[in-house]
Amino acid sequence: MSDGRVGVSFVVPVHNGAPWIRDVIEAIWEQADGRPMEIIVVDDRSDDRSPTILRELAIGRPLRLIEGEGRGAAAAINLGVRAAQFPLICQVDQDVVLQHGWMRLLAAELTDPAVAAAQGYYTTDPDASWCARIMGLDLEQRYGAIQGRDTDHVCTGNAIYRADALHRVELFDERFGYGYDNDMSYRLLAAGYRMTFCRSARSVHRWREGFAAYCGQQYGFGYGRLELIAKHPERLSGDVVSPAPMMLHPAIMSMAVVALGSALVMRAAAGPWRAGALGAAALITGLAVERLVAGIRAARRFRDPAPLLFPFVHLARDAAWVAAVVMWSIRRLGRHPTRPSNSMRPRAPRAVVRACPPPSAVAPPTRVLVLIPAHNEAATLAAVIADVRGCCPDLDLLVIDDGSTDATLPLVEGLGTRWLRFPQRMGIGSAMRAGLRYAVRLGYDAAVRLDGDGQHRADDIARVLAPLLNGRADVALASRYTMAGRAGSPRPLLRLLGVCLSRLTGRPVTDPTSGFCALGPRAVRLLAEHHPTGYPEPELRLFLSRNGLTAIEVPVCGRARLGGKTSLTPARVTAAGARVLLAMIIVPLRSVVGGLGRD
Repeated sequence: MSDGRVGVSFVVPVHNGAPWIRDVIEAIWEQADGRPMEIIVVDDRSDDRSPTILRELAIGRPLRLIEGEGRGAAAAINLGVRAAQFPLICQVDQDVVLQHGWMRLLAAELTDPAVAAAQGYYTTDPDASWCARIMGLDLEQRYGAIQGRDTDHVCTGNAIYRADALHRVELFDERFGYGYDNDMSYRLLAAGYRMTFCRSARSVHRWREGFAAYCGQQYGFGYGRLELIAKHPERLSGDVVSPAPMMLHPAIMSMAVVALGSALVMRAAAGPWRAGALGAAALITGLAVERLVAGIRAARRFRDPAPLLFPFVHLARDAAWVAAVVMWSIRRLGRHPTRPSNSMRPRAPRAVVRACPPPSAVAPPTRVLVLIPAHNEAATLAAVIADVRGCCPDLDLLVIDDGSTDATLPLVEGLGTRWLRFPQRMGIGSAMRAGLRYAVRLGYDAAVRLDGDGQHRADDIARVLAPLLNGRADVALASRYTMAGRAGSPRPLLRLLGVCLSRLTGRPVTDPTSGFCALGPRAVRLLAEHHPTGYPEPELRLFLSRNGLTAIEVPVCGRARLGGKTSLTPARVTAAGARVLLAMIIVPLRSVVGGLGRD
């Protein structure tokens, strides 16, 4: 094949690529060197300004727009490949800006008919944020370890392919999110082709900004790698871009998590816990030291201090990979089908449009139901109900008996209060979900949760309902620690949990385990189907934030239980803590629940 006049088709999949797509397309046009060339952009159901920008760029230019089907990047690329008219296909992502001569250099790699694909070199933007530079410099350091020209992994987004080779192996596997480029590389090798790495063909990758976005992307990488290993088990040890030492990190971190969890359980059971804790600490320390050495080398090589943060950032990466292992295993055991969205969540536009209206536009409720989940609260429930009836006689009550084994149910029947009953214990979250479904069916558009142990004062109900009635919030959450001089400060672990939740939700969280709350119309409809189960309070904060509902804290006065004993045992506290840690990784990555609308 002659290098000079062979035609090239550029295929660019786009989903919410408005921040960089103009720069990306302009850089592609600058690759023109006299050969036939076309640009095919597949817009995969963007909901930002990408379609408008692309239509503007197509005026008077050789740019073809194809409407994607919203089935992920691999499916979008396949649409573009099928539409391409030239024998060489350059695949460029929506956040990759090519440098001068990129196309010419990579096309030269394919003059050898045995070479099916060639990859360029991602460079790091020195003006990017520290997190984006860590991502880029880590990849550049791994590039530096590749020996010679041949490679066993060509990364899409910065690559050129021989069109007939892609069709011969039946294009990209559309079941993958992250990992479809690895899969293509392995199938091309199995078909007898070679692949090359061209260090002089350079481009700038605009990595996701921010630590939360980094962790989300790493979760996707980890999940995609598991799907890849399931299809190609011989690739358990990785490839030249993701070598074996890198692949060992999630395995070692998983061992550390198991050891730490065992230590916590043993400590709660008053058993020998120190060995497990020391083992976990040793494993995590080993990972951190290895990353510190790599970071020092990268900082010296690239003359950038950002890699010195490798130990901290890459431990978070390892934790995200462990979360991916958990979710992947759950889906595999449940025989859920492989979907691109499991690993590659759509990239949100920079100017995010929240699902909820501004606080002043939140519709106030008209009918309020007080929900009292109760498990073995016979000693306190009568006093709680009397307190509510005395302070708020106009509010209706519903008790949800969560499989009590004492006299709770006969007591409720004797008090003339409406009730639901679970034949066995399901947990507070499930009790709330049942109560909210009852509320929706009977036309209530707001609910107040009040625990059955008497720790919540009924005279605070009006205070908690006020933000909903004046349209300031979707949810009002009672806090025992914001009323000066009344309840002091939370315990250190609760304070730490509050700090973490505050960072993740963007709103102050001072009482992360408080169950006293008021739910407005949108929250009632959403949580009737999706209320977190178990001990749900911290996860509820994350879930409300992820779905764009306005939640604020309201100061209240707490008090001790009126009687009985708590159902929280050391084992349950340990399990709840583990669930909260997992939720802080998983919930921000979940899809937003649809169908909320505006009131």
